[in-house]
Amino acid sequence: MHDQNSINKNETPSMKYDRALSLFTESVMKPDHDLRGCAHNQACYDELLEIREHVLKYLKTLKEVTHHTNADESDEIETAKLVEEKPYYPNDQKPYYAKWR
Repeated sequence: MHDQNSINKNETPSMKYDRALSLFTESVMKPDHDLRGCAHNQACYDELLEIREHVLKYLKTLKEVTHHTNADESDEIETAKLVEEKPYYPNDQKPYYAKWR
């Protein structure tokens, strides 16, 4: 991850959001050898990678849901499918990311 370009000062909020989402996705995809070593030592490596896959899938839904320009009925249907696909949280517990937005 190398910052190579200057940013256009006239960009829209959605352009900024898209860039931030791409950077965050890249940070999740980037191997963290120290973290993975800790997961091996604590016998939860498979669980860590499972959570990583869930996060990447969720980030993909964010990208798909936030990029509807000139949305039509099919976009609404696809968004509803993605919402249904999100994991169930017992006892109405909200995931930590719900606090961030």
